[in-house]
Amino acid sequence: MPTIGDELARNSLISWAGQFSGPQALLELGLVLLMLFVLWGALRALKRGLDYDNPDSVLFGRHIYDGVLLPLLAVGLLAILQPLLARVQPVLVLPLASALLTSLLLIQLGVKVLKAAFPGKAWVQPISRSISWLIWGWVALWIVGLGPTILRELDAITWTIGGSPVSLRRLLESAVTAVIFLLVSLWGSSIIEKKLMAPAIGARPSVRKAIATTIRAVLLLIGLLVALNMAGIDLTALSVFGGALGVGIGLGLQRLAANYVSGFVLLTERAIRVGDVIRVNGFEGTITEMSGRYASIMASSGRQAIVPHEMLTNSMVEKVSTEQSNALQSTSLLITHGNDLALAQQLMVQAAQACRRVLAKPAPFTTLVNVSPDGLELKLNYYIADVHLGGLESLRSEINLAVLKAFAAHGVTLATTSQSINWGQLQALFAQAGHAPAASDGASDT
Repeated sequence: MPTIGDELARNSLISWAGQFSGPQALLELGLVLLMLFVLWGALRALKRGLDYDNPDSVLFGRHIYDGVLLPLLAVGLLAILQPLLARVQPVLVLPLASALLTSLLLIQLGVKVLKAAFPGKAWVQPISRSISWLIWGWVALWIVGLGPTILRELDAITWTIGGSPVSLRRLLESAVTAVIFLLVSLWGSSIIEKKLMAPAIGARPSVRKAIATTIRAVLLLIGLLVALNMAGIDLTALSVFGGALGVGIGLGLQRLAANYVSGFVLLTERAIRVGDVIRVNGFEGTITEMSGRYASIMASSGRQAIVPHEMLTNSMVEKVSTEQSNALQSTSLLITHGNDLALAQQLMVQAAQACRRVLAKPAPFTTLVNVSPDGLELKLNYYIADVHLGGLESLRSEINLAVLKAFAAHGVTLATTSQSINWGQLQALFAQAGHAPAASDGASDT
C-alpha cells in the first residue's frame, strides 16, 4: 500500500516532468536537435575535407558523435543561445541539454585521452567506465535538485592547511580541475609524441623520445601547480620541499654535470676530435661521434664503446693517430746465433715492402735491439699512412707470416728462449725423475 511519502515523490516527479510537455519545451528540444544535426554534418564535412582518417582521434572520434568536438561546440552554442532565448520566454530544456552535453564532453575527453596516452593498457577500460558512472551520477543529482544541497554541505566542512582554511568542496573542485588539466596535458603530450616519433622527422628516435618525455613531464607539472593554486594552497609552502628536492637532484646529477663540463672542455681544446684513433682503458678504436656527454668509439672489429667525457679528461688517453700523416709500427722476431744476420734483415724488409699498406717512403728498416744467449732479437720498423682505418693487428700478422715464409725458404731458424722445453727434454726429465728413487735406494744399501 503506497505511503504519503511515495505519493509526494510521485507527484513531484510528475510535476517536474510536466514542465517539459508544453510547446516552449518542444521548441527548445527542436532547437537542440537541429543544432546537433547541423554540427554533426559540419564536422563530418570538415573531417572529409581534411582527409582525416583516424578512428582513435580525440577530436573527431570514429563517428563524429563519439569525439570531443561535437559536445564542445554544442555546449558553446548553448551558452550563447540560452541568454538570447531567455529574453523571449523562460528556458526549460536548454539548461538540461547543456548539463547532459557537458557530462558527455567530460566523459569523451577522459576516455579518449586515456586511450590515446596509454594505448593497449588493461586498466584504461575500468577507469574510463568509473569516470562515466561518476559524471552521469553527478548530473542525475544535479537534475533532480540535490546538487546545490550537496555543494553547500561540502562547503561547510573546512579545515586548515598551511594556515589557510580549505573546504572539502574546494579540494574536490581542485581535484577535478587537476584531473582535467592532467587529461589535457596527456592529450597534448601524446599528440606531440606522435608528431616527434614520426619517421619523417630527421632526429634520432632516442632524442625524439627524450624530448617527448620532457614535454609530458613539464605539462603535467604545470597542471599540478594550477590545481594546487585553485585549491587555495600557498605554493610558497612548497619552497622547502623544492629546495630539498633541488639539492637531491644536484647530488644525483653531479657526475652527469661533470661529463657535460668535460665534454665542453674537450670540444673547446680540440685535443681529441672525431676521426682520431685512440686507446683508452684498454679499448682502441676510431672516434665516430662526440656528443655533449660521451664519445662513441668504434673498434676495427665492429665493437662500439660509449666512453663518458669525464674518463677522457681524468685518465690517460693514448692517441694512436697524430697530426703526422705517417705512423710508425713494428714487430720483433728472435733468431739463433748461427744465422746470417744481414740476410735475415733483408728478408724482413722485403716481407714488409710486399704488404700493400706499408709505405715505400720512408722505407722499412730493421734494428738489432737485443743480443742474448737465447738468440738475436731483430725489430722490423715500417710506416703506414692509413692508421685511422684500424686493422693494425691483422697487418702485423700478415707481415709476420710473410717473414716466416721467407725464413723457411732461406733456412733462417728462429730461436727458443731458455725457459722453453721441447718434448725430448721433457721425456729426459721424466726418465731422470723415475730413476732417481732407485739410485737413492742403491746408495742406502751400500
